[in-house]
Amino acid sequence: MATIISVAENNLIGKFDSITGLMPGRVGVPETVFDALRQFVFENEDADGLFTFTVQKGTEFIRVRNYVGLLALPDGTMLELLPKIEQQPNARPLLLNMLRYLRHSPFRTLRGAQSRAVNLPLWELFITAFLNTAEPLAQQGIQRAYVSVESNERFWKGRFQATRQLRENSYHAERLAVVYDELTANVPPNRILKSTLLYLANRTTYGANQRRIQQLLWVLDEVPVSASVAADLEAIRRSSRLFARYEAALLWAKTLLLGQGLGVKVGKTTSFSLLFPMERVFEDYVAHGIRTHWPSADDVRVQESSVHLVDEHVGLPKFKLRPDIIIRHDDRTFVLDTKWKHVNGQEPGSQVSTGNYGIEQTDMYQLYAYGKKYAASDLFLIYPVSETFVKPLPVFRYDAHTRLHVVPFDLTNSLANEVDKLVKYALSPNGS
Repeated sequence: MATIISVAENNLIGKFDSITGLMPGRVGVPETVFDALRQFVFENEDADGLFTFTVQKGTEFIRVRNYVGLLALPDGTMLELLPKIEQQPNARPLLLNMLRYLRHSPFRTLRGAQSRAVNLPLWELFITAFLNTAEPLAQQGIQRAYVSVESNERFWKGRFQATRQLRENSYHAERLAVVYDELTANVPPNRILKSTLLYLANRTTYGANQRRIQQLLWVLDEVPVSASVAADLEAIRRSSRLFARYEAALLWAKTLLLGQGLGVKVGKTTSFSLLFPMERVFEDYVAHGIRTHWPSADDVRVQESSVHLVDEHVGLPKFKLRPDIIIRHDDRTFVLDTKWKHVNGQEPGSQVSTGNYGIEQTDMYQLYAYGKKYAASDLFLIYPVSETFVKPLPVFRYDAHTRLHVVPFDLTNSLANEVDKLVKYALSPNGS
């Protein structure tokens, strides 16, 4: 049974004996866990994007970067990485809600898991979501398919194979080499489901999940485990629409079996990493909301790449631009880009201001290029709400025709309400 430790992004992880008292932003772990994590950081090529190793006053720490999800360490410990928000106890349900809109992922089925037990660790909730997709398959009856079987029979069955008869049965005249089609449950999709259930059976501590797994294993009792997960997954990719109803369950199975995170390569010292850049999670969440709740969905384009920064170089355009969201509303064009960063909304010059609100200069350059190339007069940088950033900043005017709006997006509010606020701001005379 794995030990699960919850850590917020940007927190520092240290050994228990290195952290005295309750220090905000720091998490103490056993020495064995810290050593396993340090080994992962040093030996994995992508660890620099996930963690940074630092020494403060002679004490070693590992800082979590802007990734969320799950990471299994070689000693069996599982780190649960959660987004850093103002009300940290709400981080897990907030993340689950956002993951439902992550493109090319199985998390759209998380709705049921959320309503049942949001206080469970992410790992148990992911298992619950997988079981929610697998149980209807068992209730409807597991799918069977015809597969070709070559065998030596004592009676004629299917098609006779003369070459194999000579090779295998030259001294056994009582046997016939035949090939025939057999209806069986022993097919790649069912083998993958069986393998996933057995994999999870020893990795869940939640009693309800344990019972549900055993019930499903009983239904799949006649199905063997997969001899090659990679080969069965490839066979599933080429399979017919006969198994279309398995799609959600198989996507979860692949995710849990292989640790299919985004932008993270499996390294030498870990067998499972289900990690996602928070920038991407936030981007997909906001994009889904705007695409769904903007007054006209036909106005919205996500990840459009119709123009280049350089129109011509040696006869070809160069440096394709890909803003997060383009909105063409009536005769106006809006370009929106999302950033998972902290903005200090205090007025410049105040005692708590940071000069440029914490906005990076490169983001300002990027939006300016978008505005000129897409002929957009109104540009938007969308950041998450924070304690110091609850209302749009004063408008930035690049020139007489190009304006930049920096607006907050409240993740604790409903998507429909947040997009409605954005629509009213963008289309109002004061907003532009």
